[in-house]
Amino acid sequence: MVSEGVPVQADDANRKPIVLVVEDEILVRIEVAEYLRENGFTVVEAADAAEAVDVFASNAKIDIVFSDVHMPGELDGYALARWIGEHFDGVPVLLTSGAETAARGVNAAPFIAKPYIFWNVEKRLRLLLGEQQG
Repeated sequence: MVSEGVPVQADDANRKPIVLVVEDEILVRIEVAEYLRENGFTVVEAADAAEAVDVFASNAKIDIVFSDVHMPGELDGYALARWIGEHFDGVPVLLTSGAETAARGVNAAPFIAKPYIFWNVEKRLRLLLGEQQG
């Protein structure tokens, strides 16, 4: 489920950063997506890694990905992060999970534990994007 139309070419320096939120728990996804929209992001939503791959295949411009680790399907968040690194180098990925063991497996992608505070997610995303915090 892709939520907003995302411009394929958005060269405007003032445009909002585009974050792909990948989360199978719909209520969690809706809440974090709404918070990020209210705080200056354009948000695209995916219910699992397969939908996230479809978003990239549609040539949507994605600046950063915020993904749960444990999701249904063939790819989990780690595999999605590796896939993005192999196919879209330079697109940062922030992973999240409520499982304590999940953080141990994160080698290449930054991690934030669930439950998280929305402004901490926003801050981490902006830091990964290299934006100034104001």
